[in-house]
This record gives sequence, structure tokens and C-alpha cells, in this order.
Amino acid sequence: MEQIQFSLGRDAVQFDVNGQPFKVAKGLNDIQSENIRYKKLDALALENMIYRVEEILEQLKFDYKIQRVADTSDEFMQQLSELFFNNETVIDRIKLEHAFNELVEHTEYYVQQLSSEHFYLFVYFIFIREMMHHWNVVEIRVGKLAKVFH
Repeated sequence: MEQIQFSLGRDAVQFDVNGQPFKVAKGLNDIQSENIRYKKLDALALENMIYRVEEILEQLKFDYKIQRVADTSDEFMQQLSELFFNNETVIDRIKLEHAFNELVEHTEYYVQQLSSEHFYLFVYFIFIREMMHHWNVVEIRVGKLAKVFH
């Protein structure tokens, strides 16, 4: 099983896969500004963000057959864990998919929970969900990383 360490920032996203670093100069702000118009998060915005995140993830050609475990100490992930996962530190595919379906089915409720300045959390959520799908990530562990991204 491969290890991924990741940091999804507002200005860039970074990954370390078995010691090999990858950095993408597009961050959460770019995805948000391209897809959320007039501070309105709706089904179309969610779908467009999924498509954009898929494009970013597919740039890094990872073998889907290999299962991966991902680690992060992102503050955004901790906020997401608080909002959707009862502060859990290990989030598997089932928990994540259940929470994502909750977001999709109750988008208006979650939008009311956060101000529009915090919509990046929804972008973050989409990003980690698509990582699980496209890179065969079986769980995400939230906490301290051995490597700190700069």
C-alpha cells in the first residue's frame, strides 16, 4: 500500500507519494473562483468543481490498482472533519461517500452553516473525494505529518 501525504492550499496543492513530491500551481481559490458564481453553491457549481478537480488529479498518472493511504495535517481537513465527521481522525471511503451524499442532498443547509468566505471547504471536500475515487485512496488520516509542506 502506498503512502500519500498531501496539503491542499488556497494557492497550490502538494502531494508526496512515497517520497516523490508533486506540486500543482492551482489551488482551492482557483477552483472556487472558476466554478462558484455570485457566491452561490448549487448542483452545477458542484459538478463543475468535480470536473476541474478530476482534470488536476489526472495530470498525475497514478496506477489505480495500487491502494493508497493518505495523511494530512491541513487545517481545512480538520474543519471538514468537525463539520461532517464528528472530529474523526481516520476517514474511510464509506464515511466520506456518506458525508458527501449528505452535502449534495442538503447543500442549502451546509451553505447556511458557512459564510461564502468559507466555500473553500466544499472545494476541499470535493478534492479529497475525487482523490479517493481516482487514486484508490482507501482512507485519509487527519493529524501530524512527518513532512511539512511549504
